[in-house]
Amino acid sequence: MTTKYDDKIIELTGNWKLTNDIVRKIGGDKTAISNALKILELVGYLQTKPDKNKLIYKKNENAQSEFNFLKMMEYFESNQKTQINFIKQIPTIMKSDNIRLREKSLDLLERIQDDADRAYLVMIQNKLHEDMGILSPQTVQERKKILISYIDKILNALLAKYPQKHIRIPIQQYFQNNNAKFEFKI
Repeated sequence: MTTKYDDKIIELTGNWKLTNDIVRKIGGDKTAISNALKILELVGYLQTKPDKNKLIYKKNENAQSEFNFLKMMEYFESNQKTQINFIKQIPTIMKSDNIRLREKSLDLLERIQDDADRAYLVMIQNKLHEDMGILSPQTVQERKKILISYIDKILNALLAKYPQKHIRIPIQQYFQNNNAKFEFKI
């Protein structure tokens, strides 16, 4: 999941840093920060190397290889399947008052938001590498198309399950309040 720690991690990792140093400087949940480190490495924002029996992290300035992009998409699609299965299993996302979202629904929407944020991080990084001449415009467009399709599939599954306007409005408000880049058709 992308977290509130991502920006701080990227800011701190201009040079090689141990996990414990990063956790200490950021301050917060060590597990969440460690997970954020792993995901940032997966999406290509960080690189790692072993240092004795520990991993150290550094901001990755290199473009993501095609193999690493496909590996990342495999991970993303695994998350996508989990989200879609959860959408299919959850009976309703609204509380009995039909105004507020249930806790499990909020967790689901947060995970969807995190998945979208990750995909947008990769698109931003790809665009930066295109501007620097490291990636071709064609490669960037192909990757962007794949990432947008990935995001749309989750959102479409959610909206297909809940076509009612009184349910879509709180979903839309959730994403708008969290700066999501989704377009809704209510």
